[in-house]
Amino acid sequence: MRATSAILIAALALAVTSTGALAAKPAARAAAPVKAGSPTVTDDVRCLLTMVAFSNINKDHAQAAQAAVFFFAGRISARAPTLDLAAAVKAQAPTLGPQQLQGELQRCGPMVDGASHRFMAAVNGLRPQGAGAPAAALAPAPGPLAPPPK
Repeated sequence: MRATSAILIAALALAVTSTGALAAKPAARAAAPVKAGSPTVTDDVRCLLTMVAFSNINKDHAQAAQAAVFFFAGRISARAPTLDLAAAVKAQAPTLGPQQLQGELQRCGPMVDGASHRFMAAVNGLRPQGAGAPAAALAPAPGPLAPPPK
């Protein structure tokens, strides 16, 4: 896990601190239309980098983006367990400028959203028929407010 974390941190640093380098090298992929789905490991690496960048840029959705990072890291690991992720990240990072990141976000986001919905449906399927959703708060309810100082 530490090796994967180091790679993700390196990818984040590369994606965020090298914005000039990212924009300076437009990819041959940039002209290609955005595909539905993610048929290749390279596409998943691009999604991983996109979600790393998104988690750093959009603080309102950082937790969702971090979950998406783990989603794509797991997907890559399952599809290509011997992949040199550091090399794959290094090869793809320069091809992701602002326009490419936006296109990748539109392509990759629905994959994570769909997986999340399927997971929640599976979890909800474990509940007995007719049972309601679990209580929203797992923590104990807060106690009464202290009286105002006199």
